[in-house]
Amino acid sequence: MDLRWGSRKVMRHVREYKGEDRLSSMPDDLHLWLSPIGDADRVLSMQCLTCLPALRNLRLTLWDFRDTDSCLSLPELITLRLTVCKMPNIIWNLPALKTLMLQQVDFPGNLSEMLAALVSLQNLKLHLMSLKDCNIRCPQLINLKIETRYYDTIEGNIVVVAPKLTNFTSVGIFPITFGDSKLDNVYVKLRGWIDGTDFTKKTFREYYQRFLIMLPGLGSAKILNLQLETIEALSSISDFLVSCPSPFNNLKYVKLPHGFKEASLTSTVRSYLLDGSPTATIVATVPQNIVPHAATASMTARNVVIEETLAAPTKLVDSKDRQKTACIDTVDVGVQDELVLQNSEVHADRIIPVGAPVKGTCNDQVSSSRRSTDSGLWQGDEVNSDFVCLLDQIMNKYPETFEHLATKNKKFRTMKLNMLCTVVNDFTQILMTEVDAEMIVEYRDVFADLKKLGFNVSWLVNRLNYIEQLRFSQPLPTKFHLTDCHDDDGKSEVQDMRIHIDDVKSNLQDLQTLGYEKMQEIQKAHGTMDTNLVVGCIGYDLLSGP
Repeated sequence: MDLRWGSRKVMRHVREYKGEDRLSSMPDDLHLWLSPIGDADRVLSMQCLTCLPALRNLRLTLWDFRDTDSCLSLPELITLRLTVCKMPNIIWNLPALKTLMLQQVDFPGNLSEMLAALVSLQNLKLHLMSLKDCNIRCPQLINLKIETRYYDTIEGNIVVVAPKLTNFTSVGIFPITFGDSKLDNVYVKLRGWIDGTDFTKKTFREYYQRFLIMLPGLGSAKILNLQLETIEALSSISDFLVSCPSPFNNLKYVKLPHGFKEASLTSTVRSYLLDGSPTATIVATVPQNIVPHAATASMTARNVVIEETLAAPTKLVDSKDRQKTACIDTVDVGVQDELVLQNSEVHADRIIPVGAPVKGTCNDQVSSSRRSTDSGLWQGDEVNSDFVCLLDQIMNKYPETFEHLATKNKKFRTMKLNMLCTVVNDFTQILMTEVDAEMIVEYRDVFADLKKLGFNVSWLVNRLNYIEQLRFSQPLPTKFHLTDCHDDDGKSEVQDMRIHIDDVKSNLQDLQTLGYEKMQEIQKAHGTMDTNLVVGCIGYDLLSGP
């Protein structure tokens, strides 16, 4: 929901509640309607959060907690995601928190103490922009992902003390060491770390030499998963690797990226990776029988990072039109431990963001109360309750999807069904304007993995091929979007400025005429469905009735 309050109206409500605890008597679905506007209302915004004791999942965007003296205390909170937020030095009381995702967050000076206080934390994702020495001491931590960019300032060393840690993913190059952790899966990624930068070969080599400091800290890895960009980076510094001993003394497998041939691996890189473990082998797919228990005990045997929640966020907009969002009581996808789940069947370079709910999932309400149930029955399988409608839609329109789903273990079958719905839910909600070449490649691999799990997803592959052709073969959709944007600008001028009405109307009419002409060109070139695709989601009409 999107509420815009003028500053006078907000301050009037602030005065009404001062000296009287009426906020706690408000209905649960109203608590996050109040947007913190300026310093005077920060205490009120914290009250809005702490008055939801049954809150299980929370997402905050563009919140500044630095100057507040209040401690955020949510005893039932399981999942917390902060995006572009400023953290306080106060330790928050989140005893049940299992999943924490921090994206573009200004960390406090006591980040180590803040993480140590999260005694139940199992999944942690950090995007580090600026950080000095940091200790990550989390006794229950299982999955850890750390992202950086080449220009981020990471000083000192990151020390991880987490005896139960089994899965670690890195995006970028930074110094890190692990205490008594025996890492089952390590994913070393560079895609997105230095993209789009016009560096000389010498400059690239200087950055890649940081691997000589980072990789020895990953020496306990049992399965080392490499991206193509990572292999290319190691190959570029072969002259340095030749004099370095292999740090991997516990290695079983080195997993190459999809499509990469083992023969393309240089002898120097091969020796650096394998010489520390004489029995280690290079594979394209890790054998099924060594999938770590911690990975398969979670939602599904896949490498998944749940980037988004399935509930629509509550948008908080202050008097200066600056959006803040808070998403509460989101739905899980079979289990709560949803940050990083690994499996041998899946390529390491996979990130699947889960978007807004698909039509018919009945999840458009914001509430802090507990659900009566988190699961529902679909043809005898106990799946996530919010996926029952979606599975019915798939069965009605694409029954062949489930023809080869022969899994005797009901729990594993449930995990597969939840995974299918997660992917379909995400894919159908992507806007055409968000599609890029990398996304096409990633989803092509994702659909291939669904096929390995027993699903016939040819209908998804066909739509992906169609989107690729439409998005990159013809310039008309881009031109149409530009025209449509200008059209919106013209309307905004008419509504807001109220000046030069005749000139603006004339300009708007011209733009609308141009937009109509472009629309006709698109329809003539591609048909009516293409027109709907270029102005909406790529899942348009994919699951509607026949």
